[in-house]
Order: sequence, then structure tokens, then C-alpha cells
Amino acid sequence: MDAYEIKQLQRQVSKLQLEAKLRKSVANELERQKNLVQKARDEAEEQRVKFEKASERLSQYLSPQICEQILGAEEFSGLETNKKNLTIFFSDIVDFTALSERMSADELKNFLNFYMTKMSNIAIEFGGTIDKYIGDSIMVFFGDPDTAGESEDAKKCFRMARRMQETLENCRVQIKDDFKLHEPLRIRIGIHSGRCSVGNFGSKHRLEYTAIGRAVNVAARLEKACEQDGILCSDLTAALLQDDAVNLRLRHVKAKGVDGLIKAFQWNIRDV
Repeated sequence: MDAYEIKQLQRQVSKLQLEAKLRKSVANELERQKNLVQKARDEAEEQRVKFEKASERLSQYLSPQICEQILGAEEFSGLETNKKNLTIFFSDIVDFTALSERMSADELKNFLNFYMTKMSNIAIEFGGTIDKYIGDSIMVFFGDPDTAGESEDAKKCFRMARRMQETLENCRVQIKDDFKLHEPLRIRIGIHSGRCSVGNFGSKHRLEYTAIGRAVNVAARLEKACEQDGILCSDLTAALLQDDAVNLRLRHVKAKGVDGLIKAFQWNIRDV
């Protein structure tokens, strides 16, 4: 082998070595890029899981309709505050103070969580906006942020209230046994339809989405005046119920803070 052939061979060896280096460099870069993509995917999945957990926790504090608007909108500047015609629902447990005094803290927590979950599931099923829980009391309204019209909102509210009473009637003995209640669980419900201010109220640090106004106070007063196992509707709500207004008894209610007697209609599970 002469000097020329040796030089050619050296060039080929150098070329092959360079190509091998390039291939290794490209392979290393591809592996690095692959690792970066996988890391980005892992981080995205971690953020997705965190977001889902945060959304789930948030949904425990807000109505589904409100969560949907907050989490679903690309730009969210807050729900508008407006005057709207709503149907407002209040319920509470009869003799709750006496019932709670017989329970330990854990027993009371378990009982209330069970009861609130059962009632809230019914409210969500009928499309009600769960405003708040006040001890054993529940406030729900229909007509915002979504409305099916005044009459349909009132019907949904009344049907929801009936379902709650019927559900408790069907499992009253079971609930009494499961939670060792001294007396069977009974609730009363007040419903009123009227114009309210509804939207965000509070401070820059904490807002509460709620309805306020005289109509809310009337609904709360009707709930206090209601018979146990019953629903007490104002005449304004009853007028909106149309064909749903069955098995209602006329009552005139004197309510604290309301001038004159309130014309109302009583529905009771025992009258059905």
C-alpha cells in the first residue's frame, strides 16, 4: 500500500469517525429533547391534576353553576349584580337545637354532612342555585344565573321542595336508626317569589354570590311559620305554579318584620 492509499484510508477513517460523532451528537440531542418533552408532559399532567383537585374543592364551596362560570370563562370579571325575579327557598330542621345537643361533635358533623349532601343533590338535580348553609338551614334560589322563566323557576323550586319532603318521608325511620336520633328527622320549608338584588356582595378580599332583598326575608319568615313536614308558599309563588298547585291549603301568616298578614298556601306530606 503506497502513501496515497494510506492517506485515502486515513481520510475515510476520519470521515467515519466524524459521522459517528455526529450521529452520537444527534442521538444525544434527540434524547435530550425527548426528555424535555416528557418532562413538559409530566409537568402539564401534574398541573392538570392540581387544577382538577382545586376545582373539586372549589365546587364544595360554590354552586355548580357559579363554578362553571368562574372556571369555564377565559376572562372572568365577576358575575353581574342585577335586579331579578327569583323564587327563593329556605328550609330548616325542626327542633334542631335539641337534636344537636344530644350528639357529640363528630356525630353532629356526620349527620349534618349526610343531610346537607342529600338535600343538596336534590337541589342540583332541579337546577337550583345553592346560596348558603346556615347551621341546619339551607337557602336555594331559582332564576339566576340561569332562568327558565318565572313560572318554570317557581315550579322547579316547588317540585324540588316536594322531592325533599318525600325523600325524608321514605327514609325517616332509617335515618333515625342510623344516627340514633331521639325523634324522627322532620323539616319545614318556605318559598316566596319576588324581585331581588342578586350577584356579588362583600369586600375586595372575599365576595359572596347571593340574593338580598325583602323577598328573601319573606321566604325565611314563611319557613319559620311552616308546619313540620310541610311547604309554605306565598300567594305569589302559588300563582306561578299553575297545574302544580295541588293539595294546597290557604293560610294567613303573621310574620315578624312583615307588615300585615301574608297570604300563603300550605302543602304537607300528610295531605297527599
